[in-house]
Amino acid sequence: MAVISGIILNKLKIPTIIGYIVTGVLTAYIFNFRVEDSTDLSEIAEMGIVFLMFMIGLDFSFKKMSSIKQEVFLFGGLQIGLSILTFFFICYSLFGFNFDTSIIVASAISLSSTAIVLKHLNEVNQTKTSYGIASVGILIFQDLAVIPILLMIKLLSSKDLAMSDLLLTTGISAFIVVLLLLLPGRFLAKIILRSSAKMKTDEIFVGTVFLIVLGSAFLSQSFGFSMTLGAFLSGMIISSTSYKYQVAAVLVYFRDLLLGIFFITIGMQVDVIFLAKYFIIIILLVFLTLLAKTLIMFAFLSFFRGTKIAMKIALSLSQIGEFSFAIFLLASQHKILNLQLDGGILKYVFGTEFFASITPTEIHQFLTLMVIFSMIATPFILDNLDKCTAFALKTIKIPQKTSTTYTQEQQEEEKESKKRILICGYGLVGQKIFDFLKDYDIEVFGIDSNYERVEKGIIRGDKIIYGNITDKMIFREVEIQKVTAVILCIESPVEIEKACRHILALSKYTKIIVQTRDNALESELKAMGLYGVINSTMEIATILSNLAIEAIKEEEEKQGESTKEI
Repeated sequence: MAVISGIILNKLKIPTIIGYIVTGVLTAYIFNFRVEDSTDLSEIAEMGIVFLMFMIGLDFSFKKMSSIKQEVFLFGGLQIGLSILTFFFICYSLFGFNFDTSIIVASAISLSSTAIVLKHLNEVNQTKTSYGIASVGILIFQDLAVIPILLMIKLLSSKDLAMSDLLLTTGISAFIVVLLLLLPGRFLAKIILRSSAKMKTDEIFVGTVFLIVLGSAFLSQSFGFSMTLGAFLSGMIISSTSYKYQVAAVLVYFRDLLLGIFFITIGMQVDVIFLAKYFIIIILLVFLTLLAKTLIMFAFLSFFRGTKIAMKIALSLSQIGEFSFAIFLLASQHKILNLQLDGGILKYVFGTEFFASITPTEIHQFLTLMVIFSMIATPFILDNLDKCTAFALKTIKIPQKTSTTYTQEQQEEEKESKKRILICGYGLVGQKIFDFLKDYDIEVFGIDSNYERVEKGIIRGDKIIYGNITDKMIFREVEIQKVTAVILCIESPVEIEKACRHILALSKYTKIIVQTRDNALESELKAMGLYGVINSTMEIATILSNLAIEAIKEEEEKQGESTKEI
């Protein structure tokens, strides 16, 4: 069912996430099965968010933060801060939510969809433009903000303890968790991953990664925090190692599978009768939310970027994100959404009876459906972003201002245009190629499945990562479509063939150069249309033969000269 809905929605260019949610809705009504009926399913679904946070931590590095610190901390901080203030006022004053509910709902609405926006930026190759960099920076800050938001739910739900005692206990526990994971955890992770890589068995490596992720998650949970905090920290630990890309490659399938289950459980919570009853109100709330988030971001971004770029960023991030599902679900479980609305200012418009009739369960329904419909609208906005931007600027009648950061964008584009070469195999030939290419203005990096060679390369100062080139996902993780040429200097014909097929499937324009000794493989590779296939046996034989012939010619010339002298 998930596959069928996914195919149909993919044709309509609607995210797969929505396909999973639709599957959940259909499952609940066709089979009369609710997520509340199975705690095991809920726990499995939660693992999807755990692995998503791990992958975000895996992509997080302080070096990356320093290069886009304005976009992450200034833009991200302003976006989160201003959005929370705005939606807190709306929830508290207009709808009559209490303080606790207002701050949690406002925090959740301030988040955007990392999954949808990042996927789009990669597809249209916009990650290195001024618009893309700012969008990614804000998304990174939002992902970091998820941790304190989840901690805040714990704090607000613990009414039995004094706030000062709770903050002190939480602070000490957080310090211990961070200390345990980041200090000894950093060295332990390297040792464990090195040991599993040494065994050269994929199953053991995958099991080791699971051990690290789940071990960190349960350690965090044992101190009273969410499992996502431990997963994020363990991702940060591994991000600084040479095993980062292979870890990401082996986990991506599990992450997507578990995330799929998570979104199916979200769909199973949707009340179709409720949706039909309040459809107009839900659509209106979604539209106003998208509008408010767009205007908030545009208001401050236009001071730092051109009006066109500012509007593109604002429209791209106007939706409510996937983490909001988890926040609303957790808040509902902790009874933070369990309240009766008094209507606030709006009760004078709609009447007290209208708000009094809305139950806590229906509040959760409203919020969940708002997230779903905002995510459904996003692909249509992103696919027509330039048209939407022009229409928005024309509607609010703001003259277009040229970006003041043209130089920065130009620098990023120049950096992106720098040629990249990937060397698969770090044996003697691979090392010599590294040495030769160092004299050129080219970014060179390598992959090898032998951890000893990887560590040797790091000591030599070469950019070399641990990875299995027979796994298609490793090429996706290193963004093979942005690599100019790949040099394969490995011995195994099977590995060479698999790697070539993976690269060709992922990138049409990357040139592949292969060294082989196998005559049959040489013919097969040439049939694939590779840029260069070098038969090292034939090349060496040709060189040696030519040298031998030259030696004979020299000897004959000497004999001829001797004959003339006589």
